Amino acid sequence: MTTSQPRFETLMVALEGDVEVITLNRPDAMNTINYLMAQELREALRSARKDGRVRAVLLRASGRAFCAGFELGSSQAEPGEIPFQARQGLAEINEICTAIISMEKPVIAAVNGIAVGGGFSLVLCCDLAVASESARFSVIYARRGLMSDLGINYLLPKYVGLRKAKEMIFTADFVDAKEAERLGLVNKTVPAIDLDREAMALAKRMAAGPTRALGLSKIAVHRAMDMDLSASLDWETMGQALCIQTEDVREGWTAFFEKREPKFKGK
Repeated sequence: MTTSQPRFETLMVALEGDVEVITLNRPDAMNTINYLMAQELREALRSARKDGRVRAVLLRASGRAFCAGFELGSSQAEPGEIPFQARQGLAEINEICTAIISMEKPVIAAVNGIAVGGGFSLVLCCDLAVASESARFSVIYARRGLMSDLGINYLLPKYVGLRKAKEMIFTADFVDAKEAERLGLVNKTVPAIDLDREAMALAKRMAAGPTRALGLSKIAVHRAMDMDLSASLDWETMGQALCIQTEDVREGWTAFFEKREPKFKGK
């Protein structure tokens, strides 16, 4: 069952069962993120985080591109000048990255066409990613005389290693879908015609899981990247204590002893 969510100008948002589907919807602009889209995407993610019906989020895009980055504004701006609205938009996108990473629910990206700059950042922030065979990725900033930002400097080395990350940042070369899969930037590459089906199947699988446990595992993985082993073990102990109190744990153990698949409710 599909339930329409509050109307946005730059997004389409719908609840399909337990999956919140957020579609970037500026196809004529290759889904570049302007200030309004940044605001609306932040609001849609905030709503998904709070909505108890939502157990996974699928981030996709309409048209031929996933996202061609951030719309900096008029090309007539003086050198070195970034319009005030663009600076506001950059701050909004920073909050989007934080919202995705901190959300205690799986967020899956379905990547069609190009994902560059801020669009590449969105993919890196998501927990899992499925890409069409036509997808291409680039840390495009150096081609525009800009430094990389929006979380790329933090996230990209954790996916591909420091030396490869520097190569991708310095050259701004494009990486095709198969190479992105080999590097671990996406989990799976599929024919374009199968992208929506495969991405939704993955999102539904995540939504059928033990939501609290998946969310805590997600946070634990991200925190562990900046912790020593002792601190990570302490955090895991705390998180496991929270998991043990859930209905899903009881269902998981009951299903194990009854030799059947568990039916988690996300509670």
